[in-house]
Amino acid sequence: MAEDQDNIETPKIMSGGDELITNEDLLDEISKIEAPEEFQKQFMELFNEQSRRKLEITQRLKTILDTVVEGILIVDAAGIIQDFNKSAEEILRAQSGELLGTSVDVMFIDRKMTVRHRLLNRCINISSGVLKYDYTETMAQRLDGDSFPMEIIVSPANFSSEMSYLYIFRDITRRRQAEDAQKKLEEDLREALKLEAIGHLAGGIAHEINTPSQYIRDNLKFLNDSYGALSRVLGLSLQTLWKNRAFLPDNTFEEFAKQLRNSDMEFLLEEIPHATQQSLDGINQVARIVLSMKEFSHPGGTEKTTTDINRVLSNVIVISRNEWKHYADVVEKFDPEIPHIPCYINEVNQVFLNLIVNAVQAIQEAGRKPSEGEIVVKTTSLDDSILISISDNGTGIDKENRSKIFNPFFTTKEVGKGTGQGLSITHDIVTVRHGGRIWFETQVGKGTTFHVLLPGEDRTGKSASE
Repeated sequence: MAEDQDNIETPKIMSGGDELITNEDLLDEISKIEAPEEFQKQFMELFNEQSRRKLEITQRLKTILDTVVEGILIVDAAGIIQDFNKSAEEILRAQSGELLGTSVDVMFIDRKMTVRHRLLNRCINISSGVLKYDYTETMAQRLDGDSFPMEIIVSPANFSSEMSYLYIFRDITRRRQAEDAQKKLEEDLREALKLEAIGHLAGGIAHEINTPSQYIRDNLKFLNDSYGALSRVLGLSLQTLWKNRAFLPDNTFEEFAKQLRNSDMEFLLEEIPHATQQSLDGINQVARIVLSMKEFSHPGGTEKTTTDINRVLSNVIVISRNEWKHYADVVEKFDPEIPHIPCYINEVNQVFLNLIVNAVQAIQEAGRKPSEGEIVVKTTSLDDSILISISDNGTGIDKENRSKIFNPFFTTKEVGKGTGQGLSITHDIVTVRHGGRIWFETQVGKGTTFHVLLPGEDRTGKSASE
């Protein structure tokens, strides 16, 4: 009898069924005992009640263990899985009953078992009171070969007087993804704060650059205008010397003419006007960039202001020149008669900048030569609205992507080269913030035109300030 009890297999509460808690062997032994019928009847009633309670408790325990998200394994001293819950089976993607009798090492990528040994050593330190219970993070492997990050803790457990271990683990893939997304968000936020700080400084820097630029421009204009008078005086002096050379000391005129030749006066007289004019053109370009930057970075406030869309577009084209100058020419086709309209000026700046940058990237992807790339920016007055069209001769938009082009986070660019936010934000600014419309026309391989229709009067219920 004692030998038979030693051979009884420990029931599998987590992975087994109701059949594992029956007591057929015990009932057979009881039936062999000679006892009054009334006594046997009472005994069987008590026995059945106890069995019912045991079944209920077992089912309740199994339900609880199957409900927890953590995987639970009962592993013997040899490292063989003796029992498991439903979550363990799902996390490790095991077939029904596949985990029973399997070495626990299958779930560790480290085939040298150093991770498991480290966990067991930690388990000993926990049981001795040296360490507190805590999860260890490591990489695990499912039965189909897929790897995943997990948290795991191993604790000692005694079942049927045999030393066993309880492996409790969870798949932390989603948490890792959330942490990575949070880190990316924090990096983007830091970058946005840095750009915001630069934006705040840009207006002041533009003002500081504008003042000395004005000095340079005024002085260059003075030199350019004065040069004509100087050259005329020099010519008149030469004529006077030539006419009166007979009254000068010997060789005076010849020596003077020699000095003029040595100083390359003819070249200087020809090139100085060109040099000063080029300098004036350059400083005028600097002044235009500075003014565009100053207006572009000007805080827009919380209310709409009456805005010259042509001027806004001109500023954006100047500001973004470094983006497009190596890939395309920008052609301005502005209607000079369009009215000023109410806008959040900073936001429409962002809309036009996004569309021009997108056009440049489409031309890049199409592999156009710089002489072939073209971006056309056009404004048209339509009744009580203004239509802004930005066209490129880039790749065009594939048919399967057209319905998703304004969706948040949708991008066709490589990882790290686009957030998928630009056109989504643009759509929101145009439609929600300004009560306008935005749409596009495209042909694959030929290019795309984005149309932005902005109303001439506020349709969002907010008044514009002058």
